[in-house]
Amino acid sequence: MGRTPPPRFDIEALHVRLCERITELDRLIVADVMRVFLEVSSLPCEQMLWSVEFAFDEDDGRVARLEARFVKRGAQNPLDDELAGYDVHLLLPNVIPSRPPADGIRAATLASEIAAADGSLVARFLRALTELGAYRTIELLEARSADVFLL
Repeated sequence: MGRTPPPRFDIEALHVRLCERITELDRLIVADVMRVFLEVSSLPCEQMLWSVEFAFDEDDGRVARLEARFVKRGAQNPLDDELAGYDVHLLLPNVIPSRPPADGIRAATLASEIAAADGSLVARFLRALTELGAYRTIELLEARSADVFLL
């Protein structure tokens, strides 16, 4: 008897799952939202995960943005407008600390919480994230809101 392959989600289903998982969080701690975002982005998808991005607007907007983009399997040199995905906007507190908290870096623990192969895009993203001072400064903050958009 052959094994049935795991189901593959489409991007809209991943978007819905991400919205549900974020809603289930007790508090919108940036590191917890990041963990949920990466867990959902790592699920089997009909399309291939192409990019994962983090951006932090340090201006008056105080918005952290997480983005995952996917590409059709077999596509070569896709254009940006061919990449579907989702985007999370975290509205941060008005006051952001000037340096990372001294009680440890939660980004370093994300790798053990997410089942990602060593060479995977998510694993490489996690390694880069642990080195990123802008992320380390906000990872323990509680966001005021989290909005998820389908791209």
